[in-house]
Amino acid sequence: MMFRNHLIVTAAVAIFTVKYVNFAMPLWVVLILIFGGSLLPDLDHPSSTIGKRFLFISLPLAGLFGHRQITHSVWPFVLTAWALSYDTWATPLAMAFGIGYFSHLLADFISDSGIPLFWPHQGRFGIKLCTSGGLLEPIIALGLLWLAIIF
Repeated sequence: MMFRNHLIVTAAVAIFTVKYVNFAMPLWVVLILIFGGSLLPDLDHPSSTIGKRFLFISLPLAGLFGHRQITHSVWPFVLTAWALSYDTWATPLAMAFGIGYFSHLLADFISDSGIPLFWPHQGRFGIKLCTSGGLLEPIIALGLLWLAIIF
């Protein structure tokens, strides 16, 4: 999924989440964590928005694993959430960050490429509703945003 559509899906997930979850911290902190978490999976792509800013991490990740491999699996999500929630004060931080990370995986899950959810197992999982960068992608992203606003 393209960057702008990832942001739209993340906005939808954020709107839905803040309606129903009390994070016990300022909304702006929650949103920074959700949107930050949503960018992280593309750190393995040097041409991505986050990859360009952190080339010293992005280039080695891309060289070792390639794009949409380990960072698009469940393992970084689980490890990051676990590490951030080690202390009880960090649990809301981990939750917000993890929700953002999950929103990215969800967005790529609906694209034609799917995601290697259980990497290093080579199987890809997804429902292939749209082609990444295709005409249907922004329609689906905006539809999710609309649903989040309504519900």
